[in-house]
Amino acid sequence: MKYNLNLFGYTVDCRLTFSDGTMHIEITEEDQAALRAYLLRVLVKYGREPGSHDSLESLIQDAIEIEKGMNGHLSEPKLKLPYEFQPEIKEKLIEAAELQDMSATQLLIRLIERKHQSVFGKEV
Repeated sequence: MKYNLNLFGYTVDCRLTFSDGTMHIEITEEDQAALRAYLLRVLVKYGREPGSHDSLESLIQDAIEIEKGMNGHLSEPKLKLPYEFQPEIKEKLIEAAELQDMSATQLLIRLIERKHQSVFGKEV
């Protein structure tokens, strides 16, 4: 079954499967790459200096360690993009972001990251 999982303030689409009474969580490589890019951005805000060579596993370990030491979850730095949109485009962006429980800026960043990854075939 499909499920949206919130990891460190980032929502990831995953598939929950059950075999022999054991639950397994499957996340696509694309979503793992997006989560990795998100953690590379966010961990800096919390005093970590991750490098592009860090594995997803080590980034997740850092994120868990940080969250254990605070009362809450990691969150993406808030950015105000210096772009002007046509009102109808802005409304669609805001509506789509609200449906995914994120800010319009976060949605726009994710869309740009995914497009960059599909064009260049590598992580952001």
